[in-house]
Amino acid sequence: MRNRTRTDRRGRFAALVAGGYGVVVLALGLYSAVILLTVQDPILLSGVALIAVTVPLGWLIAWLWDLLLIDVADPLLLMALLTLAGLFQAWLLWYLLRRFRSVRVGPDQR
Repeated sequence: MRNRTRTDRRGRFAALVAGGYGVVVLALGLYSAVILLTVQDPILLSGVALIAVTVPLGWLIAWLWDLLLIDVADPLLLMALLTLAGLFQAWLLWYLLRRFRSVRVGPDQR
């Protein structure tokens, strides 16, 4: 039988880390969308921050976005894709932190 206390503690830590990351990604995505929709000539430093926060998928999406042969010039779609990639990474972070145990070395295992 698994030690339920250890599993619960690991689950809380995973939820705290992944939830914090998800909130940052969502806040940057919403802020970027609001700037894109309200400012006539936006300078999107928040978009650059969103790409930086969502590395590696954010960088890959931004790179592929520039390589598209079709003229897809909707920056709002790019911000939505980056935000979705960041939320996927938050879920993946939660999953990995919850699944893998930390290895502890006891006095008899040195």
